[in-house]
Amino acid sequence: MDKHNEISIAHMSMIQGVVTRLETNSFTLKALAMTLAVAVLAFSGSVKNPNWVYPLAGCFPVFIFWIMDAKYLRMGRLFRRLFNSVRLGNIDAPFSMDIKPYMKEEQSVFRIAFSWSVCWFYLSIIIAFAVVSTNFFKQGGQ
Repeated sequence: MDKHNEISIAHMSMIQGVVTRLETNSFTLKALAMTLAVAVLAFSGSVKNPNWVYPLAGCFPVFIFWIMDAKYLRMGRLFRRLFNSVRLGNIDAPFSMDIKPYMKEEQSVFRIAFSWSVCWFYLSIIIAFAVVSTNFFKQGGQ
């Protein structure tokens, strides 16, 4: 194994570590969003005088988690493009972590946020909040 291959393998290992951390962060945001949703809905159902504002207040952090998740997913895609360039031998600078050359090729954060795999997860939480809020209106809640 020559030196270039050893450097390329080490470089790809570094990139894979970044991709793994980004994907872990994305999963953690989904878990936090679901935990928050369950907590807000449980709280809304357990108070004596429920208010329609409680479930809607949970929407703001869910939107923040949604955008952050899309950002982590985009960054992961960019680093996978860098990984592929290293694998193909298209990177001249050893151990470069520059993802800027791939930014124009990759979808925007907004587009990723509304991809089917991300959108349905967060929309289901927001729909649950909307249904609970609507039920408070029907029941004459405050």
